[in-house]
Amino acid sequence: MTLRQLKKEVTRSAIESTGLELFLKHGFDEVRVEDICKAVLVHRRTFFRYFASKEDVVLSPFRRDLAEAGEYLATRPAEESIQDALHALCERVAARYDNDNDRESTLARLRLIESVESLTSAYLKALVDFEYLLRGFIAAKLAERDGNRVWLIGAAAVAAFRVALETWRDTGGEESLQPVIVRNLDVVIAGCV
Repeated sequence: MTLRQLKKEVTRSAIESTGLELFLKHGFDEVRVEDICKAVLVHRRTFFRYFASKEDVVLSPFRRDLAEAGEYLATRPAEESIQDALHALCERVAARYDNDNDRESTLARLRLIESVESLTSAYLKALVDFEYLLRGFIAAKLAERDGNRVWLIGAAAVAAFRVALETWRDTGGEESLQPVIVRNLDVVIAGCV
């Protein structure tokens, strides 16, 4: 990583963590972009180089995971089953969320998403994007371009992931996230693939 890339990553991370801290302390609707910029000592235009909105500050880790999920699924072995590929993807994501450094941040984000309507809507939109990504992957695996089966498997996998995140949030992350997701996946897609 070059020095310039490192500086960009530090700035992005500072905006994100400070924004989340301010939202949790003062309330999402009460914090303005200007408040985040002032706390991080960056200009408003710098904020918008990294984030499209306040909602994006909260949802950016989930969106990064979505982008990485597409890349990761593209590298899975051709002979691997859909269920095994989805297990591997969820293990990868859950490992990051279960990490001590990310656990509290992720739990706080999920609680904030639940309590703010605009965040809930944006989060659900990200889950729809995740479903479309999975449907493309599943269609390629099954050599089907459309059809009920592909849609159902994609929707079921996303529902399993969403419910696992919400269960994990509601229990305060007591259990590792990975087995919660895998159990949910196995319940909803085992008979479909």
